[in-house]
Amino acid sequence: MKKFFLFLLIFLFADAKEIVITKYLENKPAINIKFNGPKEVKKILNMDFEVLDHFELENNSTLSFNFNYDKNAKTLTVEYLKKGQPYIIRKYKSNSYAYFPFLIHKAVYDINEYFHMPSAKFLIRKVVYSLLTAPKEASIYLSDYTLSYKKRLISGGLNIFPKWADKKQKEIYFTKLERLPVLYKYNIYTGKKEKLFSSEGLLIVSDVKKDKILLTLAKNSQPDVYLFDLKLKKLKRLTFYKGIDVNGKFWGDNKIAFVSDRYGRPYIFEKNLKNKKVKRVLYHGKNQVGVDAYKNYLVISSRETSNAFKPNTFNLFLINSEDDSLKRLTMKGQNSFPNFSVDGSSIMFIKRENFFSKIGIIRLSENKIFYYPLPKILQSFDW
Repeated sequence: MKKFFLFLLIFLFADAKEIVITKYLENKPAINIKFNGPKEVKKILNMDFEVLDHFELENNSTLSFNFNYDKNAKTLTVEYLKKGQPYIIRKYKSNSYAYFPFLIHKAVYDINEYFHMPSAKFLIRKVVYSLLTAPKEASIYLSDYTLSYKKRLISGGLNIFPKWADKKQKEIYFTKLERLPVLYKYNIYTGKKEKLFSSEGLLIVSDVKKDKILLTLAKNSQPDVYLFDLKLKKLKRLTFYKGIDVNGKFWGDNKIAFVSDRYGRPYIFEKNLKNKKVKRVLYHGKNQVGVDAYKNYLVISSRETSNAFKPNTFNLFLINSEDDSLKRLTMKGQNSFPNFSVDGSSIMFIKRENFFSKIGIIRLSENKIFYYPLPKILQSFDW
């Protein structure tokens, strides 16, 4: 029992052939951006174009986009101009001023789509996260990818591990620690909360794929990865090691990746669901405590140092199962909770250095990382 909870705390808080990344935008479209409105709105606009990295911003470009945000009307108007003449006008409106980051994100996303540029769905994705607010208290919030917008969805008690339940981002799964851990499904628009089931020990949704979810369940203090079929309401155990198997991720069509201590320390393993074979994925680092999957890719958080009296270094690595290539994504600090964007173009993660934390966003094709400060420590999040 002590070993399990020590591992859980590490999991929560805690040179092969390289992939060659080529810039697919050698000649970026040159555009001119003008803005009229509050400074905090302009700040989000600048962040979007910086992180997107698909355009050259030039004052003398013949293609211009005029952004005007009316705070009283809570409306963003964007004019598309050629040689000073408007030919498209788009309006974005919300009921609350606080929602302006999503209006800016959608407007920049639309410009990106207008030029038929590579996917930028990460701009308009909502983020849910659990924030520790007091001892044994955690609330779940809704935000944009910059965490500038903040709306509390669920409060009262310890509400943790939110996970999007559908592609349209209407519902989430989350765990509430009551007498026993309880798994709920929650509609962010209607507030409807549905209790799915409870279980002794750990109960966490780690991945969602259509009508199936991967769970970490710890029945009788024995954590394993389970598959729950939402249509059939059937629970199936996928791992059977007499130790710690947690954080299962769907990887491709017939595999899962997960964290296990079957080599004494936590490492990332894969299991073929057809032939039942289990093997270690990454032979690098002292241990590996975080993983996420997108198609044939895995991103893994791996500890690379063994410091007894100062923080250890956890770096992120990208693995491609098609060619067994490996790429280091970060170089220092404690980088954890890697999370692919819905289109696989970006990775969001938490970076901790000294006593501070920040959100990191890796743009994979652009080979760039951007950071934004965090006011408090997130318990977990989903993009």
